[in-house]
Amino acid sequence: MVCPLCGGNSIGKVGNNQFYCWDCFVEFALQKNKITIYEVGDDGSLLPYNRDKSQIIAGGN
Repeated sequence: MVCPLCGGNSIGKVGNNQFYCWDCFVEFALQKNKITIYEVGDDGSLLPYNRDKSQIIAGGN
Protein backbone atom coordinates (compact mmCIF):
# COMPACT_ATOMS: atom_id res chain seq x y z
CA MET A 1 0.00 0.00 0.00
CA VAL A 2 1.16 3.54 -0.74
CA CYS A 3 0.08 6.87 0.70
CA PRO A 4 -2.53 8.59 -1.48
CA LEU A 5 -0.96 11.97 -0.67
CA CYS A 6 2.81 11.56 -1.03
CA GLY A 7 3.14 8.11 -2.59
CA GLY A 8 5.34 6.91 0.28
CA ASN A 9 5.25 3.32 1.47
CA SER A 10 5.87 3.80 5.21
CA ILE A 11 2.26 3.04 6.09
CA GLY A 12 0.95 1.73 9.39
CA LYS A 13 -2.53 0.48 10.21
CA VAL A 14 -4.17 2.39 13.07
CA GLY A 15 -7.72 1.10 12.87
CA ASN A 16 -10.30 -0.66 10.77
CA ASN A 17 -9.59 0.68 7.24
CA GLN A 18 -7.54 3.54 8.76
CA PHE A 19 -3.85 4.07 8.06
CA TYR A 20 -1.03 6.46 9.00
CA CYS A 21 1.76 7.66 6.71
CA TRP A 22 5.10 8.08 8.46
CA ASP A 23 6.50 9.95 5.44
CA CYS A 24 4.05 12.88 5.34
CA PHE A 25 2.40 12.43 8.79
CA VAL A 26 -1.24 12.17 7.69
CA GLU A 27 -3.90 9.63 8.48
CA PHE A 28 -6.25 8.34 5.82
CA ALA A 29 -9.35 6.19 5.76
CA LEU A 30 -10.58 3.88 3.01
CA GLN A 31 -14.34 3.62 2.60
CA LYS A 32 -15.65 1.76 -0.45
CA ASN A 33 -14.16 3.77 -3.35
CA LYS A 34 -13.41 6.90 -1.31
CA ILE A 35 -10.20 7.95 0.45
CA THR A 36 -10.43 10.61 3.16
CA ILE A 37 -7.20 12.27 4.33
CA TYR A 38 -6.78 13.81 7.78
CA GLU A 39 -4.11 15.84 9.54
CA VAL A 40 -3.42 14.77 13.11
CA GLY A 41 -3.89 17.67 15.53
CA ASP A 42 -1.58 18.43 18.45
CA ASP A 43 -4.09 16.80 20.79
CA GLY A 44 -4.38 13.69 18.59
CA SER A 45 -7.68 14.68 17.01
CA LEU A 46 -8.24 14.18 13.29
CA LEU A 47 -8.70 17.33 11.23
CA PRO A 48 -9.74 17.45 7.57
CA TYR A 49 -6.62 17.77 5.43
CA ASN A 50 -6.14 21.35 4.22
CA ARG A 51 -4.45 21.24 0.82
CA ASP A 52 -3.86 25.01 0.85
CA LYS A 53 -0.86 25.22 3.17
CA SER A 54 -0.44 28.93 2.38
CA GLN A 55 -3.56 29.71 4.39
CA ILE A 56 -2.65 30.95 7.86
CA ILE A 57 -5.15 30.82 10.68
CA ALA A 58 -4.27 33.31 13.40
CA GLY A 59 -5.75 33.11 16.85
CA GLY A 60 -6.58 36.21 18.76
CA ASN A 61 -8.62 37.74 21.52
